[in-house]
Amino acid sequence: MEGEELLKHYRKTGLILFFGLTVITVLSCLHTTPQGPFDARDYTRIAGMRVEFHPWEALFEPLASPFLIPAGSPDFQVSCGIMIVWVLLAAAAWGMFAEFRAGRQNRSLRIWPILLKGIRSALVTGSTLMLIICLFVAGRIPGWRLVVDDPDLIVADLHCHTTKSPDALVTLKTNLKWHASCGYNVAALTEHNQLFAHETLMGADSSFDRLPAFISGLEAHTGPRTMLLGLCRDPQIPFEKQKVDEYPDRSAWFSNKIHEECGGAVIGLTLKRLAPGDIARLVDDGVDGFEIANSGHPEMGPDLRREVLDTCRARGIPLVASTDWHGWTGMSRAWTVIRAPGSSALSRSERANLVIRKLREHDSADIIPVVAGYMGDASLAHSIFSPIVETLRYAQELSAARVISWWIWTWAIFALWVFLYRIGIAPGGFLLGLLTCAVGLGLIAAGISLIGQGIVSAASYPIHFGLLPLGLGAGVLGYSIFSLVTLLRLRGGLRGHESPLSGS
Repeated sequence: MEGEELLKHYRKTGLILFFGLTVITVLSCLHTTPQGPFDARDYTRIAGMRVEFHPWEALFEPLASPFLIPAGSPDFQVSCGIMIVWVLLAAAAWGMFAEFRAGRQNRSLRIWPILLKGIRSALVTGSTLMLIICLFVAGRIPGWRLVVDDPDLIVADLHCHTTKSPDALVTLKTNLKWHASCGYNVAALTEHNQLFAHETLMGADSSFDRLPAFISGLEAHTGPRTMLLGLCRDPQIPFEKQKVDEYPDRSAWFSNKIHEECGGAVIGLTLKRLAPGDIARLVDDGVDGFEIANSGHPEMGPDLRREVLDTCRARGIPLVASTDWHGWTGMSRAWTVIRAPGSSALSRSERANLVIRKLREHDSADIIPVVAGYMGDASLAHSIFSPIVETLRYAQELSAARVISWWIWTWAIFALWVFLYRIGIAPGGFLLGLLTCAVGLGLIAAGISLIGQGIVSAASYPIHFGLLPLGLGAGVLGYSIFSLVTLLRLRGGLRGHESPLSGS
């Protein structure tokens, strides 16, 4: 197929791509900023701060989009699952349509080849999408960061973990570096059922001076339905680890111990197991604040949310927004902003102690839970159509650099597709092979990084978990290279034959 004939063949595809990119560009120019930032108590927009992406992330924007689209939804896990179902159905429909059209042209329509082509297309597309999502879950690539205009605003995350927790993936330094990249200047390290003095890990390492201040704390089960965070000025107090069913609710005892012996503050977690009637009791037991938003567990029933808001408003109890970050993904959607005039001149330890004091004094007027976008239970219609809704939201929040990235990558891939077709290489299989090669290399790098986190901190969980992306990435990379080599060997005389990776 030569020159003018080739151009005519791909003209319709080029027009479709141009239309899609134009729609993305127009949506990005609407300046609606769907991610806010918002006050998590009533979802009013907050002035004097903004959420943004790191400029360098625009370099691979189209690759990141399958993860970023569901990442900004009210509940990432639900939206991600529904998006995968939509993609599987769309890929199956496209594959069956392509096979039907080919069969009609050849006058050999048969139902089984059409069905098998649809299943194959769904499996190839779905597995590729899952690989991309796995890469961004394991790769810890930072997402939104909060930027505040007032230097005297303290931006804190009051709930996160390091490898001192049995299910966390990152060391103290990696944790603080990630928090710095997301706009925090204070982080509370709340390890599971143990109070660890993280200060002992710093030694004489001066690099910590450039990282956010931190508060040592713990996350503890204090009853069958109750989990509390203890933020401590003095982290040397021992706590015994006990099973939930071995003792009655000890929230009052825990709060008293944190207040009197640690000089700290207590925050209640509002997970689904908590009942609305527990909120007032926990306030009476000495809890200083509650999480109104949690990036790791965004699901909060409407009754519980209403009770938390009403009780805390009536009793003057502050509300916070936290990440509960264990090292999974690099996305942050929750920040606690604290008004503290003169705090920019304070030392790191003074800033951390100021956060605890604000909580202990129940200074709810100066403590603002901030979120990027809506978090929590979504309506059934929103959940079902979340791939459409979240794609529109994603397009509206794109910066100029990210839109330009879409234009460059799209036309570069289109040009490469035409070139491959012209020289006799199946473009679908070849480009899919290149994509999975890149994802495989990324998974290998993520696995090596996680194993390194475990070795440095002498923790087994990051090592065991890191073996998964490492092995998966190695397998994907090897299979992709084999597919690409096969396609190159088929060049010329076997045009139209597809690689094992091809979905067409």
